[in-house]
Amino acid sequence: MSRLSRRTASRPTWVAAVLVAALAATVALSGCGEQAKLGSAAVVDGHPISTDQLQAATNDFLKVVPGQDTANAQLRILERMILSRLIDKKAADLGVHASPGEVARARANLLPSVGGEDGLVRQLASGQQPILVPPTYVDRWFKDRVLYTKIAKKLAVNGDPTSQQSINATTRALIATGRSMDVEVSPRYGTWNSKQGLSPLVSGGLSKTAAEIAKG
Repeated sequence: MSRLSRRTASRPTWVAAVLVAALAATVALSGCGEQAKLGSAAVVDGHPISTDQLQAATNDFLKVVPGQDTANAQLRILERMILSRLIDKKAADLGVHASPGEVARARANLLPSVGGEDGLVRQLASGQQPILVPPTYVDRWFKDRVLYTKIAKKLAVNGDPTSQQSINATTRALIATGRSMDVEVSPRYGTWNSKQGLSPLVSGGLSKTAAEIAKG
């Protein structure tokens, strides 16, 4: 099967490595299942991500970051939408949540230093490991940051979420979560098998502090 998108060359952060390893080893996407439900770009555990939703998000992204390859942008944004579903499931399994207040505080801590939502979108897209986050998806990106931090802390070994033992524990947990998910993708967006998966996907700054992201 072909890869959903190209493999990145630069080295990920420890959290990015966890996500890459987990996603690359887990969920199996294919272009089957009634074309992944008519009108859907993908279906995750029975919940569709519509083609219209994906295309609208891609158009919004391209307005802020023009000159990108449209097809690749759609794939990368679809990857991020699927990743959010995986994070939601793992968080639910562990009983951790991201309140609106926590998401709002995360926004307030970062957005002023990067030029607002559009500035964040440009900052993430211009990194060594480009992360494509549409303006309409910024709040979801902050929620993912909050949830991932809580997941990593919940699974930390000896209280240190950055230790190798903790990284291994988080990776195993995400792999198990991914394997438990039923995911299909429309053939127009490619294929995803259990070995190749979304290996190019990185955390999108989930492990970075506000200062690190603002610095670029």
